[in-house]
Amino acid sequence: MAITLTSGTHVAGYTAPGFERVRAEFERNLLERDDLGAAFSVHRGREVLVDLWGGTADHLTGTRWERDTLQTIFSGSKGVTVTALLKLVDRGGIELDRPVSHYWPEFAAEGKGAVTVRQVVTFTGRLPGTWTQVTQDDANDPLLMAGLIAAQPLESDPRADGILYGPLSAGWIVGELVRRVDGRPLDRFFREEIAVPLDLDIHYGTGPADWPRLARTTYGRNFLPQFTGFFHSEDPLTQRIWQNPQPFPDDEGVWGRPERRSALIPAINVSGTARAFSTFYGILAEDSRRPLDDRPLLLSRRLLDEARGVYARKTDQLIDVVMAYGGGGYRLRTAERPGPDGETFGHDGGGGSANQAWPRVGLGVSYVMNRLIALGPDDKRAGSLLKALAADVTDLGLMER
Repeated sequence: MAITLTSGTHVAGYTAPGFERVRAEFERNLLERDDLGAAFSVHRGREVLVDLWGGTADHLTGTRWERDTLQTIFSGSKGVTVTALLKLVDRGGIELDRPVSHYWPEFAAEGKGAVTVRQVVTFTGRLPGTWTQVTQDDANDPLLMAGLIAAQPLESDPRADGILYGPLSAGWIVGELVRRVDGRPLDRFFREEIAVPLDLDIHYGTGPADWPRLARTTYGRNFLPQFTGFFHSEDPLTQRIWQNPQPFPDDEGVWGRPERRSALIPAINVSGTARAFSTFYGILAEDSRRPLDDRPLLLSRRLLDEARGVYARKTDQLIDVVMAYGGGGYRLRTAERPGPDGETFGHDGGGGSANQAWPRVGLGVSYVMNRLIALGPDDKRAGSLLKALAADVTDLGLMER
């Protein structure tokens, strides 16, 4: 069903009976919370519970957000990337507690020989940034970036103790690991081993054929100002992590350029539909609830128990945020809740997106949008949707099934 809100904004899609609060919050996001274009989808296995989209996909052309509109999810890409890595772990090709250099000998340079795969994906390996000065164009070249990181030393700054999050570097390391072990680049591996077999409209970069349906990213209120202390800092550690290059360039037009749209940047440049991301995480939620000896759809229950169990939880000393990561690199809730969303795993994305598995109720959840807004009180979009979803799920009794 499609409706036009009083603002003239178009909203379409489906909500199963009992999820009316979710639809109301989605519409409020577009009417009151500065959403431009967005989609929200919830799957339980392959069953669609919510599939909504609306607003404007391209503010320059006025193109509507449609059922098959693609959106880049920025750091939400990390959840997709660690899943590709874990696919190889499940097959025995990679061991999380082996040194990266076991698979990639050049990585041992400058004292990095003992850094493990698990430390890389949980941001505990003291490799949050890049030492050699690079450009936005350099960031589009995964082989170049992997080589630079392999040649650099570990961070010696004491702020790197525990978790020190980096927006880009871990993705290049994982991408090169996949290439070294499997022989295929990460984008091809994911397409052939996960996206095509599971019929998922998810991509590492997009080609020209998909550009007409790729939403155009734009920065909303206070989005760039929130990073002023990071993007303009004179602190060398901050510069290596947040300025080399900036994960969100001052010119938002970078995201619309052909070379960026098509680039393999494993940590920040995955695009897809909300429907595909919620299906993806719904499959992971379903796999996480299977008997240990059942054949999984994507990852084994044994590995998922390890991958989503708390491995590291600490306040990042640079960004002053409590971070919690599972043993396989999924970001976890920082405080467990008693409700249906109390054990979520996945990864959020800069500007407001949320892509999660809710294993207690077997749900996959995805909210994607093209207007990036500052974290905190400025952005209530994803939080309002997730709270409404938790309330609807509880009222429907899905926790008891």
